[in-house]
Amino acid sequence: MALRVVLRLLAVLVFAQAIFAGQFLDGNEAWRAWHAGNGMLVLPLLALVEVVLAMLAWRSGRVPGWIALASAGLLLAILVQGGLGRNGQLAVHVPLGVAILGLVGVLLGRTRQPATAPADPPVRREALR
Repeated sequence: MALRVVLRLLAVLVFAQAIFAGQFLDGNEAWRAWHAGNGMLVLPLLALVEVVLAMLAWRSGRVPGWIALASAGLLLAILVQGGLGRNGQLAVHVPLGVAILGLVGVLLGRTRQPATAPADPPVRREALR
């Protein structure tokens, strides 16, 4: 399912955000551009694709409606996150980043394919007597 692929990619990129931030907070200023580019361009675009895929999956009955709603909330949170980061509001920017990673994890967990139960072995006629 394309939705799961996009969610996996989002999870990797959101986690990478923390790595990029840690690198530039450790004194390597070059990583600030990676953090900004990923957070203000790549993540919002990918989250928009995820919203569209979640809406399509919901409309076709493959996922519940709350998945599509949570996906829209994720996009909104990522957009707000970019604004907070651009304005230096770290007191909200950092916890919101953790919440975004958590929401991506929940969406990944709730959209996974259910495991198929193994088929029961055929019953022999002798066992029925």
